[in-house]
Amino acid sequence: MGVGDEFKFYHYESDNGNTYIVKLSTLIAEKGTFNEASSALELPAWPYNTKNMRHVTGVSDTGKRLRLPLASNADALYISGGSVSLHGTTFKIEGAIGERRPASAIGG
Repeated sequence: MGVGDEFKFYHYESDNGNTYIVKLSTLIAEKGTFNEASSALELPAWPYNTKNMRHVTGVSDTGKRLRLPLASNADALYISGGSVSLHGTTFKIEGAIGERRPASAIGG
């Protein structure tokens, strides 16, 4: 993400079967196959930090690292890996990380 990125609200299909709203840059949302929400209030917001969403990690030939959240656990990048280009750099997917739901002091 960089200066001038546009942010919108998108649907995130959680492993618990519910769909939540998350705010992401349009570029990240496109690469992570997110569908745009019609409103930020359409569904409940993802109750955890976006870094706790499922994602893939990748590395470029020059050693740059990528962490790309994915809208669904059915995404091909999550299931079988591959590569993704972002900002003119191609990243080879090297791992898939599932959701994390940290306990909360308020009742988690």
